[in-house]
Amino acid sequence: MKKHFTCILIATTLFSCKKTDIIPEVIKGANGSNTGTNTDTSTGTSTASIKLDIADQVVNTKVSNDTLYLNYTETANLILNADDYQKSSAVHFKEDFSKSALSKFNFTTVNKDHQVATNYLDDNLNNVAIKSASTLTIDGKQFTKLVLERVIIFSKAYKQHDLAVESQNQILGQTGEVISFASYYYTNGKNSDPITATATIVYRK
Repeated sequence: MKKHFTCILIATTLFSCKKTDIIPEVIKGANGSNTGTNTDTSTGTSTASIKLDIADQVVNTKVSNDTLYLNYTETANLILNADDYQKSSAVHFKEDFSKSALSKFNFTTVNKDHQVATNYLDDNLNNVAIKSASTLTIDGKQFTKLVLERVIIFSKAYKQHDLAVESQNQILGQTGEVISFASYYYTNGKNSDPITATATIVYRK
């Protein structure tokens, strides 16, 4: 916060491991039911506090000519221990679509540099455009809240329009599918134990 804006830009360009500076602002659209379940694991090399607040994930389906599109806006709130966050070089956030129909589709997204990436999601949040960041106090302790929102477009071309519609209807009938998430810090050359959560997918037409 004390650095000049130009210095921040230069540092961000030169050091991809440097975390995003906190910009206090009003968080828009951050409220909602939390259907994610936090599960501490012990596969990392150090412990650090992260809370994943992730509501149901909505996927809008659309057929255009012979192609089925599954338009997904990933939304997640990360509540980070302020001290752990300041000490870290990066915060990582990963998705696992393997337990959903999404895993059978190719996808594209636009990265922080406005370039289209195919079948690749950068898990280092230093390289991801954060919707908002703010500092909040809970029970007298400071936390950092990051709001992540990015559009991921899954698609698949079929031989005929009717086949694309048939696939769309099958997906609309799916219930109970989930996306798994994991997040951890990278500090002093080590990863913290990841925190995991799952969120239910809601398919819409």
